[in-house]
Amino acid sequence: MPAMPLFAYGTLQDEDVLAALLGRPAAIATLPLAIATGFKAVAYPGRVYPALVPCPGAAAPGRLIAPLTPLDLAVLDGFEGEEYRRAALTVQRDGVDIPAQAYLPVIDIPADGPAWSLPHWLAHHKAGMLAGETGTARDLRQRFSALLA
Repeated sequence: MPAMPLFAYGTLQDEDVLAALLGRPAAIATLPLAIATGFKAVAYPGRVYPALVPCPGAAAPGRLIAPLTPLDLAVLDGFEGEEYRRAALTVQRDGVDIPAQAYLPVIDIPADGPAWSLPHWLAHHKAGMLAGETGTARDLRQRFSALLA
């Protein structure tokens, strides 16, 4: 049985970040759009990346990433680190409920925190973070490839 798609609401929506993590090209424009109703993407406190938090009446946009291999999920889990846990949630695609997974923060973050947006991250933070994230992704893929072999 294939894994549920991953709902990407933050930096995983960036083609370069996702390609580095997956070790293959990532055509973001071909990934289906989805919405996590009842959630909002806010700035993770002290960081430049987001957290998806419950917020009645809100709707967080994102994309569905699939298929993902066990290696892909291991690398993504390692990349997201101890600040997040991968959890199931329901998103909507074209008005239809879809079971998915998303990286949710392990700490409580208020929904009234500053909103996070991909365009802002792209304009102000991507260039400074991409080299480090690419190296981290390469190291994770090598480590988990050996473990899962």
